[in-house]
Amino acid sequence: MNMPANLYSRLIGYTLLLTYILIIVGGATRVYDAGMSCPDWPHCYGFYIPFPESKIPGGYTVGFQHFTWWQVSLEWSHRALASLVGFGLLAITFMAVQRARRSQSVPQEKAALALALALLTVQIGLGGLTVLKSNINWSVVMHLGTAMLFFGSIVWLRRAVASNGHKASEKTPVPMRLSLYVMAALVWVVMLIGAFVSSSHVGGVCGGLFSCDGVWMPSPKVDIGQHIHMQHRLFALLTVILSIVLVVLAKRTAPHLRKVALHVHLMVWGQVALGVATLYSFASYPEYYYPLSIAHLAWGTLVWLGALGALLTLHYGRHGRYHGA
Repeated sequence: MNMPANLYSRLIGYTLLLTYILIIVGGATRVYDAGMSCPDWPHCYGFYIPFPESKIPGGYTVGFQHFTWWQVSLEWSHRALASLVGFGLLAITFMAVQRARRSQSVPQEKAALALALALLTVQIGLGGLTVLKSNINWSVVMHLGTAMLFFGSIVWLRRAVASNGHKASEKTPVPMRLSLYVMAALVWVVMLIGAFVSSSHVGGVCGGLFSCDGVWMPSPKVDIGQHIHMQHRLFALLTVILSIVLVVLAKRTAPHLRKVALHVHLMVWGQVALGVATLYSFASYPEYYYPLSIAHLAWGTLVWLGALGALLTLHYGRHGRYHGA
């Protein structure tokens, strides 16, 4: 069976986009406390399509809590999108097998796809665990962390296929290379701590911008919520500092990465601005807290994408950069 290469590339791109939307909807589900609005899994009140509410005996009620159609729609949409991503990856796998039989596979394509399949399997299990554990904070952190790694594996797969086997021609000094790896790791860790802050409902426990009730780093023995909240800020600060280091290093030692480093730096500042807005909205503009929290996650995912793109540029150079299918 002869399949056009651009169809394969487009399918990977669409799956990547769906995964991004899935992450945002998952964040909205968490923010609006809709994670338990479908109490069973993989069904929702015993149905795959739990609409309208009138067909559900007792309505959208779990224990003594009644959920709105909006909350149920969020959780159901989250699961439906996850299914679409799963089917998309299966279709990619089928086409990848056909490419391999025709010896059309490119270096690292199989590794990226294998990683994506493994992470998707883990993510499905974590999704069920999150529901069964009633969205306990550690399960939410694991679920988001794995989602980001899965998203990264699809980014890697798309870049590997789009580069068509080409590699970077420029040499990058070790300090710059290490800094890019640390940046990606830092962004991932910041997002995990942020997920813990959000799922533990401690986003507003520290009112000030530079301290928490007059203390820079509260002891976890005194208030674990305040401690984790300030840890999130600390790692965010380290990310800002490292993004500045990247710009300086790129200018002095790796001019071919100047635009990449500046792009990451500016995106980090955008995330900081959203974080500050989210912090102050908690007490001053509560009607904007939920939308800003979702925007914070959405932009943070793009920062993660930018950090990964910078890493992949080390290996592939400018080859395979996205400018359409």
